[in-house]
Amino acid sequence: MTIPAMDAERRPWTAGRVGLLVVVLAMVAMWVYVLYLAFGPGRQPPPDQLADPSFGEAAEQVCQAAHVDVDALPPAVEARTAAERAAIIADANDRFATMVDDLEPLVPDGEDGEIVKEWIADWRTYLSDREAYADALTSDPEARFYVTPKDNEQVTEYIDAFAADNHMAACGTPIDV
Repeated sequence: MTIPAMDAERRPWTAGRVGLLVVVLAMVAMWVYVLYLAFGPGRQPPPDQLADPSFGEAAEQVCQAAHVDVDALPPAVEARTAAERAAIIADANDRFATMVDDLEPLVPDGEDGEIVKEWIADWRTYLSDREAYADALTSDPEARFYVTPKDNEQVTEYIDAFAADNHMAACGTPIDV
């Protein structure tokens, strides 16, 4: 049995081959552009990143202190009764409310200040949700924790995104409930 020899002739460029080549090149170009925007100099800073990092640095310390105090409380998830859990959450809420009050004098002026004020308002909304949950637990051991929506997401998404974008990990939402 003999193997047929390959044609020395090149295959002609058909419309289908040219179209396929154009599609492949377009996809490669698109991914190069996407990677350029994601990692290269074309990347834009997050819209809520502050121009001056000093607020973030000061806020991180305030938030860390609050977490140290809340971490000293018994874990709410280990409470034996709903009333006990509600009391622990209420104590944590009081400390986080103080934290937010301590952050307000640090608010910068200008556009950065407007962004920070909105973030603080989001924190107050979240604290209100936590307080409502603690109150509900006192009368209903099966109460559920609900977080207020904001622009079709939970308000905690905005709190956490701002904290991450401004290098304030301790200022994200706690997971102690």
